[in-house]
Amino acid sequence: MSLSMPGVTGRWVAVAACTAVLAACASRPVIRTQSAPEFQHGRYQTYAFVEHPSTDTAGYTTLTTRYLKDSVTREMQARGYSQSDNPELLVNFRVGNRDKVEGRSGPTVGVGYGRGGWGWRNPWGWGGSIGIGDRDIRTVTEGSLSVDLVDKQSNTLVWTGTAEGKVTKEARDNPQVAIEQAVQQIFAKYPDTKLAAK
Repeated sequence: MSLSMPGVTGRWVAVAACTAVLAACASRPVIRTQSAPEFQHGRYQTYAFVEHPSTDTAGYTTLTTRYLKDSVTREMQARGYSQSDNPELLVNFRVGNRDKVEGRSGPTVGVGYGRGGWGWRNPWGWGGSIGIGDRDIRTVTEGSLSVDLVDKQSNTLVWTGTAEGKVTKEARDNPQVAIEQAVQQIFAKYPDTKLAAK
């Protein structure tokens, strides 16, 4: 008799971004930011939103885009930036979600009967492993929200911040609050930590 510990196979499934899951990250999402080597936040004073954000793929302004614009406007103005018709920075949003199949299994045992080999003795016999196992498999959804700042003159990305985390029921029920929290946490990692005087 032998015991075996089979691994659990995980499967990632990419799904289309949707409003309800846009920024539905856990209360403590993982925040990642990246700056272009030439990025100097002090040289910029104005910003505007791109004409067609990635969150408006349906051809109209979604509630998600409205929540994002309101949240980003608060964060940008708190750092001394002004919204302008002739901006130095353009702001875009990217959202997504994916389903993750995860779980764990305990010791699993099986019974087998098969040919043991060639020889004068009976080559057939019992073999394999014997026992019982259990599995706890479930699907969880992880959401991501990214805010991109683009230098308008050179049309290049100069800074990006992303929040990633498991989708919660609270975030689904109240996406506006989830978006506000995610944007606030993203901008907490912005290079200029000195906020403008209120």
